[in-house]
Amino acid sequence: MRSLFGFGGKTEDVTAKPSEKAAEDSTVSTEQQSGPSIPPILSCPSPSDSSVLQEIKPLTADEQKDFDQIKADIPELIKDLPPIDPEAEKYIDPEVPLDIEGWLTDECLARYVRARKGVYEDTKKALRKTIEWRASTRPHALRPDTVELENRTGKMYFNGFDKFSRPVIYMYNHRQNTKDPDNQIRWVIYTLEMCIRHMCPGVEKVTLAIDATQWGFSSSVSIGTAKKFLDILGNHYPERLGRAVIFMPPKFFVAFYSLVSPFIDPVTKAKVAFVNPNSPPTPQAAQQSAEGNGSPWIAVEDCFDRELLEKDCYGNWDFQYDHKTYWKAIEDEFAELKTEMIAKQSANAQTEEAKQ
Repeated sequence: MRSLFGFGGKTEDVTAKPSEKAAEDSTVSTEQQSGPSIPPILSCPSPSDSSVLQEIKPLTADEQKDFDQIKADIPELIKDLPPIDPEAEKYIDPEVPLDIEGWLTDECLARYVRARKGVYEDTKKALRKTIEWRASTRPHALRPDTVELENRTGKMYFNGFDKFSRPVIYMYNHRQNTKDPDNQIRWVIYTLEMCIRHMCPGVEKVTLAIDATQWGFSSSVSIGTAKKFLDILGNHYPERLGRAVIFMPPKFFVAFYSLVSPFIDPVTKAKVAFVNPNSPPTPQAAQQSAEGNGSPWIAVEDCFDRELLEKDCYGNWDFQYDHKTYWKAIEDEFAELKTEMIAKQSANAQTEEAKQ
């Protein structure tokens, strides 16, 4: 499954360094536009009568006990943080401050408690591991110019929200254009961080819309790279995946999935869904999928509003990726983030001074 998540497919021979910007617009690959480019939707939509939020499962009594213990441990967890890793420092904006205490919200703690099945020591170790990772790599401070190369063809990007108000990450495997696995992973991290920043109140997860029409085994990444990618997701972004919707999966992939699915964690398995827009699932299959019991096949409408789903993923939204337009939105979003975090840091410092 790993090439479905933005890594596989044919690649162009791109030799530019990750931090290099295109010298001329003509070097940037974009989708051909039949009219004015359509800007991406990055802001949480206004709530409406038709809005539906995915229910966040409350903590059990045992999980709540572990949550209370972990919350009391926060001063210990944020002690003696490591410095910025020299390699990571090449890709970040040093002016964007680290705000670990702001990141450690109640919702964040609850996700780690659930992910570690309410085992206190496991939760504490996992949180400390992520805190150290965020301190040393600063994923929230990745500069747009360092990952710009990765999305010149529009192979993976955040754009809009599903019917549960979850941010949607589109993945077009056949648009793969790079070979550097480390920078590919940075772009995944950048995209996840941006999705999280723009989640609607009450939303904690993202939805993946994966176009599998041209999927193949031939150019999958190495096992080592795939493992690193999955380790980062599992260790540092637990409980963030709402649904992975695979459009038009090939028959051999469906057959392979049927063989391995009995060995997949039930929670993870319930998040994987297949869609064939030309052949909706039977009522029985749809019911089984809704119950997380059996068939992975769903209808488009089970997860998306077709009017807000890109045409390339069988929706009705006439959005075509235009790199210049999309990247301007990315740069503006990052500049706004930087300004907000610096202002917050200054306000916090003034508050501390006033207490003394």
